Amino acid sequence: MYVTFHKALPSWVATIALCTLCACSSVDEPASLQEAPSQAKEARILMRVAAFKKELPANVTSVDLFQFSDSVIVRRLSVDPSKDNVVELSRTPNTRIYALAGYSVAGRKDLGEKDFSMMTIPVPDNAHSAPIFYSSVIDMPEDSDDFKLELHRGVARLDIENKDAGLKIEKVMISGASSSTQIFPTDRRSFKTESAIYTKAYEDGIDGVEESAFILFETCSPITVTVCGRRNGEAVKIATETPTITRNSIYTVSIDKEESFQDKGRTYSGSDDDDDDYYEARATIRVRKWENGDVETGTIDLGESAIHLAKSYIPAGVKVNSADNTVTVPADGVSGMKLAFMTSSPLNLGSVLSDSEGVCVTPLAVSSTENGYLSEFRVDVAKQPKGAMQYVTSVFFNGSSSFFCNIEVEASPYQIPTVHIGGHDWMCFNAVSRNPEDQIYLSKGMTVRDMYKDRFADCIGNFFQYGRPEPFSPWRAYDPNCLAGQKRDVPWTSKSMMPLPKGYHVPSASEWEDLIPNGTVIPATYRTRTGDSIRASIVVGPYTLDGTPSAATNAQNYLERGVLFESVTTGARLFLPMGGIKTNTSSEIPTHPNYRFDTKSGYWMKEDRNVMMLSCERRGDGSEGIQLKRNNWHGDGFVMVRGIRD
Repeated sequence: MYVTFHKALPSWVATIALCTLCACSSVDEPASLQEAPSQAKEARILMRVAAFKKELPANVTSVDLFQFSDSVIVRRLSVDPSKDNVVELSRTPNTRIYALAGYSVAGRKDLGEKDFSMMTIPVPDNAHSAPIFYSSVIDMPEDSDDFKLELHRGVARLDIENKDAGLKIEKVMISGASSSTQIFPTDRRSFKTESAIYTKAYEDGIDGVEESAFILFETCSPITVTVCGRRNGEAVKIATETPTITRNSIYTVSIDKEESFQDKGRTYSGSDDDDDDYYEARATIRVRKWENGDVETGTIDLGESAIHLAKSYIPAGVKVNSADNTVTVPADGVSGMKLAFMTSSPLNLGSVLSDSEGVCVTPLAVSSTENGYLSEFRVDVAKQPKGAMQYVTSVFFNGSSSFFCNIEVEASPYQIPTVHIGGHDWMCFNAVSRNPEDQIYLSKGMTVRDMYKDRFADCIGNFFQYGRPEPFSPWRAYDPNCLAGQKRDVPWTSKSMMPLPKGYHVPSASEWEDLIPNGTVIPATYRTRTGDSIRASIVVGPYTLDGTPSAATNAQNYLERGVLFESVTTGARLFLPMGGIKTNTSSEIPTHPNYRFDTKSGYWMKEDRNVMMLSCERRGDGSEGIQLKRNNWHGDGFVMVRGIRD
């Protein structure tokens, strides 16, 4: 919302303006400011108060204006927020105007400007959110008759987004929130307010996005958001910190299923003392400016300028949305990009919130211009590694209470190939390590089937011990975990021990059952409990595996053999190679002359030391079948890992 002072308006406009004022405004004015002599009219100017053009917020019944001169109030009035109002004001020395909507201070008539400017709004008793209000304060310039006063929301909005379909959110708690805030955002404002704890229950859970879950006052430190609920009957608790809360901003807390600990959040399932098997999730936070049209639909001018494109250097491929200060960078990254902002006050680099360390922001220069301050920053963005997903870095500037820039970095074009079958998204290849850069990706122009056909040895992946992150290559013969100093297994619940990249987890026994029932003899056709009809068959490649990629030692003719799972319903295909095993004393890998690399294969389950074992056996009729069976496995043994997307 804006208030504009106009210069050379015709006299008939002033007459209409005064009539309008009588019809829509209530004026409480000292006698000294009643109709002035005609010679004083040159010192009076017209002010236009624009209405909320769309839906009027329920709590906004008036826009209250307070005019102070030399720290003494000389006029106060209220105008109808649903209409355009033209008001005549007196130009007096050292004039400052305060505007307020959505909250009333009508009873406070004897306050001086100092006390008036420091007034606060409390959170109502027993409320779980702050009230929405709009305010602004501005000095009337002495050398201009045409300027505007911008009205900003005095609060922030917090949304909850549930991306985990299996999680029912039952309660959200906020701690560290401010229980009151200063009404007018002056340089003298103070954040020394008591902290508050808010709780909101959701009987039906949250499906998708719950907008305006909480309305918050600004803070001088981060707040903690705790989401509580249940997943598969087990208690889930996700806690995360937001950045400092600023006015006129939207904070979206997204709950993503992930089996990892996060720097700013930890999830527990069941007892906190149970380290063997519990569900983990993470909460990510996105921050953006609360734009006009987002819930509140009045004609609010947000004040700060967007990115100054003429003074910025935007490399090819970078997209800029100047309306919400968002810059989208391609996966290849950029070097030497310059972002310039034209604002009413200088911008200094504040905090940076991101899930990645790929963005580097460096201050360059700040200069004063006729239109305000030009603040320039250099931005360098590292190239996305293979498998990396899109991420957002929010850069906060401390020169403005609600000014920030979002830098979105696109996902790497090399994504881990997956296939949806049996109700889950399975990796098409075995895991190589927990580093996404190391995984097996499709070569240009090749399909998954082409890769297994022409590059079978490169598609086998590596072997792992249960609960240990270091891989063992089937082409080598030592225990990497012992060399790395890890001599005991740790349950695969911490991401630091997970043998898979971010976003993937080791399948549980029930998830393996969704693909193939325990005890199945292949070939077979069956229906899974997810309703998918699957045909499992033995596949032998057109070539034999002669030796190893390193051309070492034992050159036997190993078959390129594996199990193909094909959905009769969708045609989706998943292939598991028969790639051998390694026990603590022996190996069924190509470097060992006494075992067949292509007759046995094991895949880890999430459950402690459990594997899904594939064994190729010759039947009485001379045909071969592969028996699938869930086995216990010793901790020093190595088998393969096939991941499922979280």
